[in-house]
Formats: sequence, structure tokens, C-alpha cells
Amino acid sequence: MIRNLSYRGLWLAATAGLIAGLLWLDHNRGGPASMLSRCNLLLTRSAAPPADVLIVGSSRSGTALDPIAMRGMLAHAVTGPAPTVERIALGHSPLRASHALLENYLDTRGAPRVIALEIMFMTRRSVDRLAQRGQETSPEHYIFRRDLNLMTFEQILTLPAVAMPFSERESMLNRWRFRLRGVVLRAGALAYQFFRRPAENWRLDACDEATWTTEPAWPPDFAFSYGEFEADAPPDDVIPALESVMARSAPQRALKPWQAGVQAGQRYPYDFGAPYRQGEVVLLRSMLGRASNHGVPVVLLPMPLYGYTSGADDLRELADTIATRAHVFDLYGQVQAELDKFWYDDGHIEVYPAGALTTAILAQHLLDTGLLEARVPVARHD
Repeated sequence: MIRNLSYRGLWLAATAGLIAGLLWLDHNRGGPASMLSRCNLLLTRSAAPPADVLIVGSSRSGTALDPIAMRGMLAHAVTGPAPTVERIALGHSPLRASHALLENYLDTRGAPRVIALEIMFMTRRSVDRLAQRGQETSPEHYIFRRDLNLMTFEQILTLPAVAMPFSERESMLNRWRFRLRGVVLRAGALAYQFFRRPAENWRLDACDEATWTTEPAWPPDFAFSYGEFEADAPPDDVIPALESVMARSAPQRALKPWQAGVQAGQRYPYDFGAPYRQGEVVLLRSMLGRASNHGVPVVLLPMPLYGYTSGADDLRELADTIATRAHVFDLYGQVQAELDKFWYDDGHIEVYPAGALTTAILAQHLLDTGLLEARVPVARHD
């Protein structure tokens, strides 16, 4: 009897120790994610003060918005210290992971002056692109497992399970099935990462420029824009100069081979009423609500794939669907030059000159709207 009680006590103590260890790792580690993912996670948990401009998005934002170049442009346009710019951007990143990272940032580092938030809705074409990259698992499951490495147990259990687009509905049963499964996968990933490399450096100083620009799974010639363009003038001078570069070089540039089979002029499939979109809309509204709770204005950036356009009706529907003060800025639609020949692939524009131009256009928009001059009043939402 005594021996059974001793065994039971040891088992309970071991279980409590395991749970305590997992909870500590949950807030101090990430699972076996890429270095780019890890550095983005560390950035949101840094002890540094918040940036003035925070860019949140996927790899589309990674190529189209250069934080270092934007800071350089803004330095020539404002008096006093140059506004700081940071970017949280990951390839194949669903809204759920970005929601978790933004939540970390606001809770740990505080409120930036403005947030530029890409609308990262998944499309059938987005899912097909992942399948073409030869992932070992199906695209839906790949995304689901990937974002778990960037989320805490609490975030997994409270956020919609939207990482299974086009395959599962956001029903109550599926939502909790994915949440509980996610907790198990996250716990296993944390334990694996810790026992594999218990003394690994998880400080932000472990990240260098290379880790902010690429991932091992990406093609060797693809990278994010990160100081690729040296800005020596304010954005309103940079914009016409870059548009001139594009206008001069476009006639000599051939379309990419993959562009021949892409139907142009399609409306981007926002599909607000579709069952698979409901969870993403919930997340988008939640991100805007959290920003509003911190008094931070948000600029929403639709970034359609090549061949798609966002018309005025689409953008009005988007604004009506989210029903907040955040305003939608059609960044690609502001490019007054032929953009077709300046796409790297069907999801990303080229870093230069297209990415430099979109960076300058957003910087000028932040100046024109006065979003870098004052915070909006804090409006708490229950």
C-alpha cells in the first residue's frame, strides 16, 4: 500500500514537473520553426520599446515593404528623430499566427504609433501554390502545424482553427478538435526542441540580417526586402523616380514563363460569406479590436496575387465586413506604372524596383494621413 502511494506520488510529481516545464517553455521558446519564424517570435517578445510603424503580414509584405528603406525615407521627411519601422512577416503565414504575434507585441512591447496590416486571406490558389512546393504534408496541414510553433497554449485554445482552408468548416466540433490537437502537437514540439538543444540561444541578438530575409525552404534567389534600397530622399521624391525607372525598363522586360497561363483581370476572392472564411474574418476583427484597445490606428493592405484585382466594390465590402475605423489602402492600386512585368512569381512582386516603390507609397500615405503624428483615442472593447 505504501509502495503504491509512493509510486503514485512520484507519478504525480513527475506529471506536475512536466506541465510546469512545458508552461515555462511555452512562454520562453518556440517549437522547431525556421530561423526567420523564430526571429519574428523573438522580436514580439523583445524588451525594446515599440516601433513607430509596425508592419504585420506574410511574405507578400516581406517583399513589398522594406522596414529599413522606409525608415530612411521617413528620416528625410520629418523633423527630429526618424520614425522606427519594424516588420513581422512570415512566408505561408495564416492570420492566426499573425494574430498571436501581434498579441505578443502589444502585450510585451506596447503600442506602436501605427500598424500596417496585410489582409492574409487564404485562397484556393494560395493552397495550390503550397502543394506545388512539394511539402511532405498537404498544404492545409502544413500551415496548421507551422503556425503552432509561434503560439502559446492559451492562444491555440482561444483562436479560431482557420489554418485548414477549403477542407474544414469552422464548426464547434472541428474548432475544438483542432485546438486540442494543436495543444498536443505544440507540447511535443516544445519538448523535442528543448531536449534536442537545451542551451540554444533564444535571444534576439542571435538574429542577423540574413535571418530576416529568407528561409531554407525558399528558392535560393528569393529573399525579403530588408535594406535592399538605400533611400536618400523623402518618399514623395522617391516615388516619381522609381516609377520612371519602371516605365523605362518595362518595355524591354519579357513576361515570366509562368505568366502565360494566368488569367488576368480576375476579382480577388475575398468570399466573406463562405464557411471557410468565417474564422479569418473573426481573427481580422479581433486584431483590429486589440489595436484599438491600445489606441493604435491600423492601415489594412489588400495584396492580391498576380492576375487578381481589388475593385472599389470589393474594398467597400471589405470595409463594411470588418466595420471598424481601420481604413483600407489599395497599395498595389496606387502604383502608377506597369506592374505586370515586375512580379517575382504569382504571389510576390520583385524587391527592386517594385518593392522599393510600394514601400515609398506606403510611407507617403502614412505622412499624408497624419498617422505618424498622433495616436487615436483609446476606445476599449469588451
